[in-house]
Amino acid sequence: MKKVTLLLLIFCLVLGASGGYGYYVIVLEDDADGDDTDDNPKSSSPPIARINPSNPKIQANETILFSASDSTDSDGDTLTFTWIFEGDSEQYSGETIERTYPDGGDFYVNLLVTDSTGLFDEAETTVSVVEDYHGDASGSVEEGESEEIEFPVKDTAVSVLINYSLDDQRITGTAFPSSVTLVLNDADGSELRREEGQEEGDGSWSFSSDDIQSVGQYVFIIECEEGNMGYDVGIDVKY
Repeated sequence: MKKVTLLLLIFCLVLGASGGYGYYVIVLEDDADGDDTDDNPKSSSPPIARINPSNPKIQANETILFSASDSTDSDGDTLTFTWIFEGDSEQYSGETIERTYPDGGDFYVNLLVTDSTGLFDEAETTVSVVEDYHGDASGSVEEGESEEIEFPVKDTAVSVLINYSLDDQRITGTAFPSSVTLVLNDADGSELRREEGQEEGDGSWSFSSDDIQSVGQYVFIIECEEGNMGYDVGIDVKY
């Protein structure tokens, strides 16, 4: 702090015992005009906002719990949390919040974290909402006929499962049983699998994401080699 020293000279005529004259010098220190500056002011830092989970992928109609509990504040201030969700005009408060997405797509999430002094930070993430595919088909094919069953595969697919049941519809005791050839073509028309001479019975084919590189309409083909074959097919694409 600044110190201003004022010298006040007061001359007083004093009649002393010696009969002479004298004077006094009075020194006053005044801090009133000093700068009241704190050399070590208290620091104040904004909080750090974090959303958990980050960039999640969920199924349509699945409930997800968002949490801001990993958010921090170095000053130890009390924090408040505000959530903003794409497509929702309202804002929500709380350290955790649940959301359900009925439709597939990518949806933006924003978190605003504010401390007790008004400082704030924001975090954002994107929720990928996917919808698994399921399709059924049934019918029959005669010798020389074929049936094509199409189904969609998107770029985020992780697996394809085809379950089939074949039923020989010719009269029992026929010398040669009915048989079919099964084929799966991807969206580029490339043949992923072929099995010939399939007779009555059940079976399944499964494919991982490494097998299903192309995106678009896939085709499961049933070609009747001989006789008359009924079929029931179920197709599931997981995301």
